Amino acid sequence: MLTRLRRIAVVFGAVCWLSACADGSRPAVEQAERDVLSIHDAIMPKIDDLLTAQRQLKARLITLDSTAENGSASSALRLDEDRNQARRLLHDLTVADSLMTRWMAHYRYDTLAGLPTDEALRYLDTQKASITDVTTKVNESLEHTRQFLATP
Repeated sequence: MLTRLRRIAVVFGAVCWLSACADGSRPAVEQAERDVLSIHDAIMPKIDDLLTAQRQLKARLITLDSTAENGSASSALRLDEDRNQARRLLHDLTVADSLMTRWMAHYRYDTLAGLPTDEALRYLDTQKASITDVTTKVNESLEHTRQFLATP
């Protein structure tokens, strides 16, 4: 009985020791996770800007759609081009918003603890590339929309 208790104590001690080592030996994973989350945290406030830009574009599109095409052929062509551009920009904003929503839904921070360090780093590298792509899409769609809305 005493031998069995010693084995249990040794196994328990080894598990505790390995757990302590695992937590302390993963600074690269912790840093990579901080990097991913800092990119997310930087772009997240812009989602409100994105939603505002969508509303502004929809209002502009309503105005463009209700504008009478009385006038020259060139003004009618310009009106059609503006409508098409507004629709493209609205689509781009919607895609950017969807990408952010999808990224947040699929990011699994809770699985990092169960992954070996090399797999966790690969996962975080993939997530960093993904959220960086989302950031680019959000920033580009916002900038293009701002430029469009700034023109009369």
